[in-house]
Amino acid sequence: MNPALLSRRKFITAIPALITTAAVWRGRPLQAAAPQVRVGCQANGFPLKAGEFPALITALQKMHELGYTGFECNIRFVEGEFARVEEARKRIEDTGVAFIGSHLGMSQVKPDVFPRWLEKVAALGGNAIVMSGNGLAANGIFPRGAALKKAEELDALGRQCRQAGLRLSYHNHNPEFANHNAEIEALAEATDAKAVDFLMDAGHARLGGGDPAAFMRKFSGRILGCHLKTYQGPMQVPLGQGDWEFDDLAAAIKSTRWGGWLITEEGGGPKPGNTAALAPDRAYIRKVFGV
Repeated sequence: MNPALLSRRKFITAIPALITTAAVWRGRPLQAAAPQVRVGCQANGFPLKAGEFPALITALQKMHELGYTGFECNIRFVEGEFARVEEARKRIEDTGVAFIGSHLGMSQVKPDVFPRWLEKVAALGGNAIVMSGNGLAANGIFPRGAALKKAEELDALGRQCRQAGLRLSYHNHNPEFANHNAEIEALAEATDAKAVDFLMDAGHARLGGGDPAAFMRKFSGRILGCHLKTYQGPMQVPLGQGDWEFDDLAAAIKSTRWGGWLITEEGGGPKPGNTAALAPDRAYIRKVFGV
């Protein structure tokens, strides 16, 4: 028998033992690396206007200075660059801030424009479409059929996103977490895990009377990211200064070994952003979540 062949066979046979030996260091098995939690910023924190891409780039540079490594923005802030995606993508990448995804509402989805949006967001380097919808009921009490219908719609949209190389992440507002997380859990149970993820807005969840930490413990594998925001009465304030903290969510993340994006969101919708809060928000996330 060829000695070289025998040697090679012995080596291949020995690989499992070598792996086992390498996995033990000083008498203790080496643990797999924990999933990485990263920290992002919603561009709503800046006074941006649709079509002003240079202002978005300036905002990303500021995010980077403050210690954020990813960003999310409404699709209107990048739509003007769809005709020159290569140049725009390079400008985004040069900031050192990853493009988490673009936010839009289910009501904005039109068959003649949605596929193009997906193509262009992916070409810009985006990872996800953050999709918000109307809650089924403010009190969290709704017919099961309504939840199933909404889940079917999300599955269909999610499959389109997946074909374009993007993840569909459903973004909640207050109603989805009312009545003990009723709607958000119904959607998580009824949607296809391969087609639909969640961008859990923990601030809206608390406003709705829900428990974002409980949703994290139950569905951590379905959660792409978490929006963090807090309020003092009706007014949004920097993290750590509001009516609730996020220690329970931090504990749930640790216990589930979740890896995803923690995203501060100052402002949104008709609410103006608060750029001055972004540095305190980053300090709070570092203190409470350890990242």
